[in-house]
Amino acid sequence: MVYAKIKVDLAKAEEIKDFYKAEEIDSTERPYDYFQCQRGKVHIAAYRNRKEIYSVVFSGGEEAIDEALQFSKDVTVTREEASHPERKEVQEGWDDLSRQIGSDEVGVGDFFGPLIVVASHVLEKDIPFLAKMGVNDSKKLDDEYIREIAPTLMKRSHCYSVLVSPDKLSRLVEQGMNIHKVMAKCHNLAQERLIDRYGIDEDCLIYVDQFESEELYRKHVGRDIVSNPLYFRTRGETFFPSVALSSVIARYLFLKEWDAMEEDLQAKIPKGAGALVDKTYAILVKEWGEKKVAFHVKKFFRNYKKA
Repeated sequence: MVYAKIKVDLAKAEEIKDFYKAEEIDSTERPYDYFQCQRGKVHIAAYRNRKEIYSVVFSGGEEAIDEALQFSKDVTVTREEASHPERKEVQEGWDDLSRQIGSDEVGVGDFFGPLIVVASHVLEKDIPFLAKMGVNDSKKLDDEYIREIAPTLMKRSHCYSVLVSPDKLSRLVEQGMNIHKVMAKCHNLAQERLIDRYGIDEDCLIYVDQFESEELYRKHVGRDIVSNPLYFRTRGETFFPSVALSSVIARYLFLKEWDAMEEDLQAKIPKGAGALVDKTYAILVKEWGEKKVAFHVKKFFRNYKKA
């Protein structure tokens, strides 16, 4: 497969759309898609970012390059080798296999332990490897398998993690920040640091595992929000490989923190926030004292107030 990409302004994008007599995409669920169409064996897709810079991608055989050259001499060409046996499986599971950033979090629903947010950058060439490792079923992977594959994924991938200890998280909430605002700022920080560290351009689409409305997310982050186009979707790991990868890495980092906490308290600690967690917390407080154990829990949970 050959991909020929050009960057244009709105006027040029409209010219290309009109040339192919394509319909403009007007959907709140696809805010960054401008148009898609087919010309012979070449597929044409146009995307826009918040700064009104448009990317037009021509894909197909070598003729895709000729199509792109009609509109610009500055064409970025990438070639994908013959399809991998895993790709069909991935295509059926994920909505977008193009270059992208995705962010996901873990630890929000656990009384014990930190909040961890990870942002990952995925290229088209990474997709077969992610499929081979089973990342396209990230929510079905058990913790032991995640422990096994995550170090390899982290070595081969560009990712950035943000960790907020339960003690710091509790203090932020006490100061008036609700948990969703903290999460939004952590997602944005992970995305921003990832982009800066690896020099990722601002037209790279970012997928966010949605935990609140886009309007509230943007309000929480404020003017510090990244300039890249953002797309929100619940259960994002099901639809986008970058979110799935971030989900696996975040879980791995969370498990490592959990191991350290259990070693510190010399106990097996259940996850979540149910009755067994209440019982475990009470036992640990009797053994270690409230101050030491409270350092490891989110004090704004009803478990702490109840205790």
